[in-house]
Amino acid sequence: MNRFFNIAVGAAGLLYVLNDTYFRMMVNLYVHQGFSEKQAEQIANSSDIFIIIIFLAIAMVAFGVFALISNLILFYQRLFFLKVCLNVITMLMPFVYVKNGWFLLYEGLFCGIFVTYLLSLRKLDAQKSNLTEKVQKIR
Repeated sequence: MNRFFNIAVGAAGLLYVLNDTYFRMMVNLYVHQGFSEKQAEQIANSSDIFIIIIFLAIAMVAFGVFALISNLILFYQRLFFLKVCLNVITMLMPFVYVKNGWFLLYEGLFCGIFVTYLLSLRKLDAQKSNLTEKVQKIR
């Protein structure tokens, strides 16, 4: 269950980053075409992308709380600090939003930690399967 919550938090965060990037690109496209910033945001929001972003923010916080509690209970497992950092960064993402380059770095940090977590899980699964094969050969 712990793994599910961590991956769910990461997946919701990744979808949040993609939707936010799409929204920003649409606003910039409309501003480039001559609309004001406010008009461009209204036009870009006509596709209800902002509602999806709000829903993803709620999902990130909900899954993040469960994942964080689960990680704190299972603190002895591997990748504890990586999982806690992933959860905290993801849960704070909707609340630290600003319209500048710093938030892009924050989103990049999140993506880097999530990819690192997924690669670490893959490595742990490979080690576990190798160990299982060795034990079966011994028997």
